[in-house]
Amino acid sequence: RRPGIPSLHAVTTANAIRFAYETTADDETRRWLLLQNASFVPMFRGEIANRKEQLSDLRLDTLEPLAPKATGDLAVEEIFADLSKDKPTAARKVLGYLKENPDPAPITDAARRLIFRKGTDSHDYKFSSAVLEDYAHVSPSWRNRFLAASVFWLKGSGDKDSALVERTRAALKG
Repeated sequence: RRPGIPSLHAVTTANAIRFAYETTADDETRRWLLLQNASFVPMFRGEIANRKEQLSDLRLDTLEPLAPKATGDLAVEEIFADLSKDKPTAARKVLGYLKENPDPAPITDAARRLIFRKGTDSHDYKFSSAVLEDYAHVSPSWRNRFLAASVFWLKGSGDKDSALVERTRAALKG
């Protein structure tokens, strides 16, 4: 309900700790990592609560799916076009799309391509990586809502290309 930087850091921190947990074979380290993550969750929640930003009425648990008007690849294009103009509608369309097409690959593939083209700072890259890695680890009942919520920090097709992409295109033309 507050898609600001503390929410982003909560996702990326949990992703990093999950990776460390899966990477180590030491039981004591694993238990320490679980406790560390459990301590970070209330810290980030407290930081979010301390912010003066208005709390959104939008709730992840009650967000209603909205079927895209198009189908197939065109539906994915529609979602990412909406993302540049109306993030709540794009989130609802992600839910609608996944309700009819349980394979998230077209959405996650498009999200990756757009981050590479339109990402401008480390937060863009680390957040998208965390979400797209962790999607498979989220319980099935929440998985699609997790991906739908992520669109608030992803890039839409109407967003400006990064300066690096523009420089690369110019260099290839010349």
